[in-house]
Amino acid sequence: MCKAWKQASLILLIAVPLTAAAADGLSQLGLTPPAVKEAIGGIVTAGVYNPGLPAAAFKALPPATRAQAVTAAAGWVRTYTATPEFSAQYAKLRDRQKPDPPTWDATPEQELQQADDDQKKQMEESKQAIANLPPEQRKAVEAGLQAAAEMTARMNTPEARKMRLDAIRTDRAQRTKEYQDVLARWKQQYPDDPRPVIARRLREFLQLSTDVDYAAKLNANGTFANPAYQAKPSQWKMCYRAGREATAAARAAAEAWLKELGA
Repeated sequence: MCKAWKQASLILLIAVPLTAAAADGLSQLGLTPPAVKEAIGGIVTAGVYNPGLPAAAFKALPPATRAQAVTAAAGWVRTYTATPEFSAQYAKLRDRQKPDPPTWDATPEQELQQADDDQKKQMEESKQAIANLPPEQRKAVEAGLQAAAEMTARMNTPEARKMRLDAIRTDRAQRTKEYQDVLARWKQQYPDDPRPVIARRLREFLQLSTDVDYAAKLNANGTFANPAYQAKPSQWKMCYRAGREATAAARAAAEAWLKELGA
C-alpha cells in the first residue's frame, strides 16, 4: 500500500477497479461494496490507494469504454461521498488520526518528589549491593556513592529544587505546545467537513496527471525507459497505464466536481 498523503486520484484510482460496476455490478469484478468504500475512505482521508483491488477487467476494455467507465464510476463516487454512511466513515477515519494529548500521572511537585525518592532508593540498594565486595573494590564504589550523595545534596538545596521544578513545568509546557501544534495540523488536514479534503485530493490528481506522457516507452520488464518517468509517483504511472482517454475522463470529472464543491 502506498504511504499516507501521497497524491492520488479520487476518481481514476477508484474508477479503475470499479470499471463495469454501473452495468454489471461489483461482483463481476470480484469486488464487494465494503472493499470499494474502504478504498474511497482511504483515498479521501489519506491519499492511500490499495492496488490489490482487481483492475484486470478495466485494462481489458477498449480505450473509449474505459473513459465511459471512469465517468460512470466518478458519479458513483460522488454519490457515495454525499451519503450519511460516508460521513460516518470519514468521521471514524478522522478520529483515528487525532493526536492524543500529553498526560501526567502526578503534579510537577509530585514528579519531583518521586525523582528524589527513586534516587534515594537507588542509593540504598547500591549500599546493600557492595556489602559483600572485596575491600578494595568496595572502597572504590563507596567513593562513587559518596560523590553521588554530594551531588544529590546540591540538587536538593532550595534554589536547585526550584530550578528542577521549573524544568519539569517548562517541559510540560513545551509538550503541551507541541500537542497543540499537531492538533492544529490535524484539524487542517482532517476538517469536520470532508468536502475540503475531497477538493484537495482532486486538485492533487489534476496536478499529478497534467504531464502524463502516453507515448512513453517501456522496457521489457515493464519499467519506463526514461529514468525520469521511472522516478515518477506510482499514481502518475497508473494514469499512463489507464490511458489518455480514461485519464482525460477522470480529469474532466475532477474539474466538474471541484466546480460543484466551489473549490
